[in-house]
Amino acid sequence: MGTEMSKEKPIVVYLHRYPPEIEAFQWPALRELADALAPAYELVYACMGSADGQRDGELRQKMRVVELPFSVDQANGRDKWLKTLRWYRHLGGLLKRIREMEPALIICKETLPFIPGRVAKTGIPTIIETSDWWWSILLGHTGWGRKLADWLEAREVRSWNRPNVKATVSTKAEGRLLAAKGMDESRIVVINAPQNPGVFRPLDPAPTKAELGMDEKLKYFAIFGIIRGGKGYDQLLDWWKTVAAKHADWRLVIIGGAGGETWCRKEIAKRGLNGAVHMTGWLPTKQDVNRWLNAMDAVLVHRRNSPDNQGIIPSALYNGLSTGRPVVATGLSGIAEIVRDGVDGFLFTPDDGASFISALERVVADPVAAARIGKAGLARSAECFNSRRAAQSHRALIDSMIQ
Repeated sequence: MGTEMSKEKPIVVYLHRYPPEIEAFQWPALRELADALAPAYELVYACMGSADGQRDGELRQKMRVVELPFSVDQANGRDKWLKTLRWYRHLGGLLKRIREMEPALIICKETLPFIPGRVAKTGIPTIIETSDWWWSILLGHTGWGRKLADWLEAREVRSWNRPNVKATVSTKAEGRLLAAKGMDESRIVVINAPQNPGVFRPLDPAPTKAELGMDEKLKYFAIFGIIRGGKGYDQLLDWWKTVAAKHADWRLVIIGGAGGETWCRKEIAKRGLNGAVHMTGWLPTKQDVNRWLNAMDAVLVHRRNSPDNQGIIPSALYNGLSTGRPVVATGLSGIAEIVRDGVDGFLFTPDDGASFISALERVVADPVAAARIGKAGLARSAECFNSRRAAQSHRALIDSMIQ
């Protein structure tokens, strides 16, 4: 538990299943938000326990931490699901503890099904941070599943339309998606998604392909993050069959996993792409991921053209842009608010394999222009995903709701 703070200050509860050390990476404005709130509020962070007992003392000095008696292994997909079930089982007791604190406001950063609605029902002023649409992630692999996911999500979103409840989104497109699901537009606030400065960044010198066990003569294009079907990995592999037949010297690199690696390897083998696709597996640190990205000819940000993906800004987008490497991204409406085709990245038409291949060919055809666009993407990332601006916007929203 962090340093005790004045009981006279109004309490703001930050609810997220992962501990602050993990959240400070996933949502890098957490430190700045704690600083912005400190003069007027007491920040209480409610979560699972720290993995392996690791604690950031400096971060925890900025808040009081209430932990449940278990932790999660972020690199273990099975453990993440098991601990998520435990999180649900303990949620009622945790909300009871929160109500006993009589907080002035709750920031609900947990978007798992039913949780934002349960928080909103407490009657405590609540900011719901939208991000992943979990029903679509879990059920959206088939037509009937997508219809069921849409119905469940709309039902959940409508339950948020309560007095003193606001929902924040990262883009105008995401706001339109939320409104289409039933959220009152007057309750939707656009606040940029902050980037994580200093972790994903250009390296000088950058690692060579040979240092990572790759062939210097080949072209490599990397996609990275947690592997799951809703992102469109199967679609990407279908397109790569055409790529491999057309460009024998191109390779797809899949960085990451956390549960989806076995499925992905089977899909690669099923398409006969073992020689054209390389999987790194789960890399131990973000710095290792950054080294791989810095050696790539381009970084891919791919999402299907599905309702749950329309307005999102994937973390892979701003992390990819932050490397300064050329980024090739799906031209979905939310992503297209950030990446301007041919200016600070390359966009391709969603669900269009020919457009995807054409975008990669533009990168390879003019390496000088691609490098210039990659540097422009780095500047665009710093402009759009500013942590301090995100923290100050949250402080202003909190002030307005409490007043």
